[in-house]
Amino acid sequence: MDWMQEYGKPIVPVCNSTLSTENSLHFSLIPALFIVGVLSFLTRRTKKYAIDHRLPLLQGRFGIVIPMDAMGFSNRWSYGFAFGAISYSVLELFRERHIPKVFPDWAKAVAYLIGAFEVGLAYFPFFACLSTPYKATGAVMGICYSIFWITLVGWDWITCPNVEKWWNYQKPIYQWPWILSLIFLLGRFVCLLVKAVCKQCKAEQEDCEELMHTHQTEHVKRLLRKTAANSNSLNWFQRRVYEWDPHFKFPNRLIGTAIISLLTLYMIILKDLAWASAIFNWIDVPGNTPELFDVMRKCHHVTLVSAGLNMVVYVCHVLVCYRKQIKRLWKGHKDFLPKKLQNPSSAASVASIAKYSGWQIAFSLWGYAIIRIVHFLAAFLIAYGFVLQIKHGFGMELLKSVGTLLVTFGLLFALLKLQVLLVKYFFLQDKISPTDDKKPLALNNRNAFNCFNYFFFFYNVVMGITSCFLRMMISFMLGTWLVSRIDRTIMQKGYEKLDRGFCTWIGMIFADHYHSNPVMVCFCQLLISHVQDVQHDSSYSILNNAPCDPAHGRAKKRWRLFYTLLKNPHLIPLRKHHLRANVPLKLSSSPQADIVVRAWLMRSQAATELVSDNY
Repeated sequence: MDWMQEYGKPIVPVCNSTLSTENSLHFSLIPALFIVGVLSFLTRRTKKYAIDHRLPLLQGRFGIVIPMDAMGFSNRWSYGFAFGAISYSVLELFRERHIPKVFPDWAKAVAYLIGAFEVGLAYFPFFACLSTPYKATGAVMGICYSIFWITLVGWDWITCPNVEKWWNYQKPIYQWPWILSLIFLLGRFVCLLVKAVCKQCKAEQEDCEELMHTHQTEHVKRLLRKTAANSNSLNWFQRRVYEWDPHFKFPNRLIGTAIISLLTLYMIILKDLAWASAIFNWIDVPGNTPELFDVMRKCHHVTLVSAGLNMVVYVCHVLVCYRKQIKRLWKGHKDFLPKKLQNPSSAASVASIAKYSGWQIAFSLWGYAIIRIVHFLAAFLIAYGFVLQIKHGFGMELLKSVGTLLVTFGLLFALLKLQVLLVKYFFLQDKISPTDDKKPLALNNRNAFNCFNYFFFFYNVVMGITSCFLRMMISFMLGTWLVSRIDRTIMQKGYEKLDRGFCTWIGMIFADHYHSNPVMVCFCQLLISHVQDVQHDSSYSILNNAPCDPAHGRAKKRWRLFYTLLKNPHLIPLRKHHLRANVPLKLSSSPQADIVVRAWLMRSQAATELVSDNY
């Protein structure tokens, strides 16, 4: 909804700037394609294709440009702010701002796909310049692209600061996370450029990227120490809320998802405040009940804060649950998962990596909307049913009604508890052993129990209706409260597979478990290091078994020389004394063939002499 009504008159945006934020996304595709093309040209493909044989000048260039390692741990906060730069355009996708209008209604899915690809391509250079191994080139292009976007956003602020007239300078208040993320990326690219120039001046080689990260190494070392954690040294916050683990890092994907969730939540809260203010100003006209709308306005402001804080806690709690569950999987524990989801398919797990971030953001936004409505209705009922009644002098009548309701429910629950107590003390056999915690499941006074069961049957029919209503209300409250929690299902046991969000969460943590388990990564790193050491070892290692005595240094050198010439016979004629002798040997018109023949002849002579010496 791009316009609101105030006193029955619509307010329509009047900004006609060519460089608006909507048009700037289209303009940015030109430099974005140029940057991606340059980085693709610099990237070499490891696998050769038919085009490489037809065009050998390419030398394997135009490789795939990787935006981000979704399971990696490097440049986490840089990628997080790159996601923050996307947050505004992601929210605009929900409002259908970047969706082509030429598609019919039945093809909206295709229109959303095209709009999503356009947004992804427009912001692709930020990620590509951060992840490219050509740091200097990526930093320079990242600086230029960041300045390009900062200029576009700044110009839009100057020309259209408050296009929707909700308040003065609405755009800077609404879009400051966007510009802050762009400024951070600009500073990050400057730092990368300085580091690249310093390394170039010092002629330092690039650090080769290893499979294992430092925090994973420290985690494995901690496991090998076998030191038990002392729970008494932890404070209340560490025991109840969150315990900092220096040897654990969240992957890039989760950090970026959390940042973009919080920023889109901030922007949707501002939209909510603006829309509600416009609606209240429209309906707050002479003739309406002022007290009623005053209560609604105050309830709106209170629940706006409560729902927003609720979602912030949820976003942070998802990270806590991720760490807790991934550590359980590292230990081999799967009992906290439903049995049907303890072995997800490989394809579903890998696909969950791609789906998780988008689904988590959408769940957060929809969860805020639902919780916001529920909080508002609850606050309005409390204010209109209790606060206003007390304010107008109906406190005693209200107190009597509430007291009657509480006594009624109190008696109902007391009778339910009475049934359990009667069974415990009169209809169960005594403990088998005095040390047992509870009585065995064995009936006593069977005849009396049958009478007890018969007469309470009629009462429990009435109680069943009340219990059914309470069950429905509790399910509704928990369902609306946990609808944004993608890390746990809101379905009943046995129906967990119907919860697609929860299945995505399970597949995602399994994919991370199989690709970033520190023990497995450490084992793979040891194998790779061993293979590299074997490949870099010299072929002379078969001669290194003899004891290292300085007196035999000359003999070892001669043996190594002999072994080298034996494996490379074409080097024999190129030795100094053979070149000086210049022995004529013309067996072929090709000089290269002569060298090969002479080499094999000398090699045969050397092998014959070696055999005769041994005999």
